[in-house]
Amino acid sequence: MNWRDYEEQVYRLLKAHLPYARLRKNVKIRGRYSARKRQIDILISEPTSQGRVRTIVDAKHFSRTVDVKAVDSLAGFVDDVGADAGMLVTGKGYSKAALRRASYGPADLELDVLNFDQLKRFQGFMAVPYAGDLGLLIRAPLGWIIDAKSEKGCLATLYQRGLDEPQARSKKEFIYINCWDKRLDPLSVSDLDALQVEALRGTGPVTVDYVKPMRDSDDFSRLRVADVDAFGCLEVAGFVEWEEAIFFAVLLTPRETQKQNMRRLEAVLRHALPVQLEKDNSPLIEVMQSQLPGASPSKRATLLCEIGHWYRDMGDFKAAREVLEECLSLEPRAYYAVKELIPVLKKLGDKEAVQLWLGRLLRLDPHNPTVYNDALDFVHRGPVTPTELVALMDEVAREREGDDLTQASVDFYAAQLLLLEDPVLAKRRLADAEKRFRGAVARGHQVFTALRQLKRALLDSSG
Repeated sequence: MNWRDYEEQVYRLLKAHLPYARLRKNVKIRGRYSARKRQIDILISEPTSQGRVRTIVDAKHFSRTVDVKAVDSLAGFVDDVGADAGMLVTGKGYSKAALRRASYGPADLELDVLNFDQLKRFQGFMAVPYAGDLGLLIRAPLGWIIDAKSEKGCLATLYQRGLDEPQARSKKEFIYINCWDKRLDPLSVSDLDALQVEALRGTGPVTVDYVKPMRDSDDFSRLRVADVDAFGCLEVAGFVEWEEAIFFAVLLTPRETQKQNMRRLEAVLRHALPVQLEKDNSPLIEVMQSQLPGASPSKRATLLCEIGHWYRDMGDFKAAREVLEECLSLEPRAYYAVKELIPVLKKLGDKEAVQLWLGRLLRLDPHNPTVYNDALDFVHRGPVTPTELVALMDEVAREREGDDLTQASVDFYAAQLLLLEDPVLAKRRLADAEKRFRGAVARGHQVFTALRQLKRALLDSSG
């Protein structure tokens, strides 16, 4: 295609992918420094909480690969016309040096270089990760993508385009996001921040500082910068508070790219919007229910567990409880069904049933750390208290007298639960755990690293 057709194609693709933005072609703006009119191929103007953000798009119809000089030229162009960001779209690809120049340029400019074919497959740049009925409309900063696969502890991960998540984590250069539901636990931003800092200090030496964002924002007024010895990099966190939730994004970054990556973190925070979700899983549930008649007991239990999950996902907790309890009557040791049922019982406020099933969860495999960690997660936000969970764990220990690994595990996790409520007792339980672990597991077992970390946390809490 000729250059006019190429520019038109770029315009149409961007317009299709950015329905809420205003796009204009062939715009002329007088440069702030050049004092002459500069022609912009495509000008994107997007509404944000801080007003409109302007991005200029330079559609290069070159017969050769874009190099560093083209990105340098784009950076000067963006600065001269007073835009916020710049995107260079090329039909012939770009050099690695050009992409690095775009990714790691001055902290006050956002730049990206994109192949035309990549633009046609424009995906991973916006997403709506969600938890329950709370969702977030987020946008990746220029040069990065969003990986919205749900992982434990986060709703989505963002990292540099061209990498996968393991590579980004290996580089220690990525952002993960999460959402705190204030309807379940009405913490303030400062409370949540303090909880996170406490968890960081549990890993070892940490230096925490607070800085103002590089760009003014009414939504978030500070960024937490933590130098965490155990991570070997910086951890930077920012928070946005809404009526029902706190959205937070956490950046891990090498020190040498701190400024550029903090710029990206702020872009994620600045563009985030809350979304209220209404889900209807009825068609999926009906398909599964149609497979129940004639199913073997094992297959029926599997189907009931799945049905319970989807009832829970759409907020029908009474129906979820009914089918999950039927599942567990068929397969009493179905671990995932127990994990589905306990949150349902918490939502229904049935404390007695929560205690019953927490006890059964612990008895499924009292040697397995996952069982205890899941139990600790379920105690968070009630209705069962940490002290009550310790009592449940001690019941299991009494039932398995002479089993050193169970006794040690119970003491270790009891120490974690008692850390804030009774540090003296926590220290005693931790000492008992260490003594029993030495007789139950190999000397180089990872549990001894965890014991040392918990000891440091006890020292910090008592000091």
